[in-house]
Amino acid sequence: MFCNAELILQFNKKEKLFNFKGIVLGNPVLEFATDFNSRVEYVGSHGLISDSIYEIFTSACKYSRFVNELYRGSVSAICSRVMSQVSKETSRFVDKYDVTLDICIATILAQSKITNPQKVLETIDVCVEDETMNYLNRQDVQNDLHAHLVGVNRWLVCSK
Repeated sequence: MFCNAELILQFNKKEKLFNFKGIVLGNPVLEFATDFNSRVEYVGSHGLISDSIYEIFTSACKYSRFVNELYRGSVSAICSRVMSQVSKETSRFVDKYDVTLDICIATILAQSKITNPQKVLETIDVCVEDETMNYLNRQDVQNDLHAHLVGVNRWLVCSK
């Protein structure tokens, strides 16, 4: 987006085709190191990683370095070890945008879908997907909805 915006501004100096009143950025990366390194500050300040890993993470392999190495296809041994330990210490079922969000351990697969990045506006029933599947698989509900399962045993949430 930055490149396109820069081109528009350069072109606009000559032709004045665009009369901008303002610009909106949706979840931009404004400064690579600051944006990416804030993740370790966030998980560290919420007690999701140990102090020793926090120290290594902030000194030996900052998250921005790891991301940079990952994109270049050559992750250093120290960054690999640090990120492996961070992954062990932070559960994959913790929402990285709201670490205080409740979790439902009813089914791990369903939980992993729920903890994808999302904007949380109110209290969320994190077990709603499991509860919905159980409800829709009740025989009385299927009868009332005139739903006849053909070729499957249970109603499941579809990914499409």
